[in-house]
Amino acid sequence: MRKGCFLALYRKKTTGETLECSFASASDQNPDKAVLEGLLACIREEYGDTYIDKRIYDLNWLMEETAAGHLLTAVAFTGSGEAAACICLRENPPFYGVGDLCMHVVRKAYRGYGIGTPLVAWIIALPETGRFSAIGSHNATFHTISQRESYACGLRPCGMLFNLYLSQGFVHSHANIGEKLSYAVAAMPLDKRGVSLCMPVEHRAFAADYYRSVGVPVRFLPEEGPAPASGMTVMEDRDHCTLTLCLEVCGADLEDQVSALLARCGGQPMQTATACLELSSPTASWGCRVLTGLGFRFSGLQPFCRGKQYLLLHHPMGMEIPFDQMHIDPAYQAMYDDIRVSFPNRRES
Repeated sequence: MRKGCFLALYRKKTTGETLECSFASASDQNPDKAVLEGLLACIREEYGDTYIDKRIYDLNWLMEETAAGHLLTAVAFTGSGEAAACICLRENPPFYGVGDLCMHVVRKAYRGYGIGTPLVAWIIALPETGRFSAIGSHNATFHTISQRESYACGLRPCGMLFNLYLSQGFVHSHANIGEKLSYAVAAMPLDKRGVSLCMPVEHRAFAADYYRSVGVPVRFLPEEGPAPASGMTVMEDRDHCTLTLCLEVCGADLEDQVSALLARCGGQPMQTATACLELSSPTASWGCRVLTGLGFRFSGLQPFCRGKQYLLLHHPMGMEIPFDQMHIDPAYQAMYDDIRVSFPNRRES
């Protein structure tokens, strides 16, 4: 048996057939090439060559990312050695410290046996996850499967990332929703020390409910005015027409800086923008009001990023958000409804 394996028997509910599977991992402690080859077999069957991050098709890149400690992979193998399912944990900038559950596929021949959720739970329990400050998940809204699985494994819903990637040409087992893909955010802290947040009064109940759900004490900081200058990182994905602004400090120049960025990008078809405000800064609440005045709307939280808690804001920039078409699991519905009302001029399909 491969190092680090877990062996179990699964039964298909509809037929009673059984499937023996072993779980194996690839990490910097055990960079198992066969596990990464199994990952690629699952990805290629589900997505062909259309997966959004094209780097994953390069086995050498996967090995390098694994050896560097940036990628943790788990694969379920059948008794004959075929890869049946896969899942990864990986940091997604700018949310450093959060091990994001991604690339989760159960191959078609092995669906219905119930191996997906146990595989997610198994990778979360690996000792290598101790390098992360939290486990997170950006769950697709064109189905509810990953939402249900992450909730079953202890993650709790906390936000939405709307219109993030262009959906055209992205092929998989489900139907895409809208011209750009949206995701439901969930997170589970691995460190439950209390947090202090500076955020607008109207969003504090949302935050209090989330932190209560994961057992983390929260207190709210008094608001201050702007700093002399903003501390902002700009990430622009031109392939998917997505602008991300990560604000550690909101300064007096915030409105001018963001207005200029929106004006520069606004002529691009299907352009959207996301802002992330670090909530330990006493300028965050003031900055939220400035960005709201520029057309951004509240879309939740991305917490536990190595001690940083981010407020999420989305600017549609004319792009429709297909709220009424999204598939939202009941466990995520209250969070989704709270965020949906932040978009009063939303267009529904």
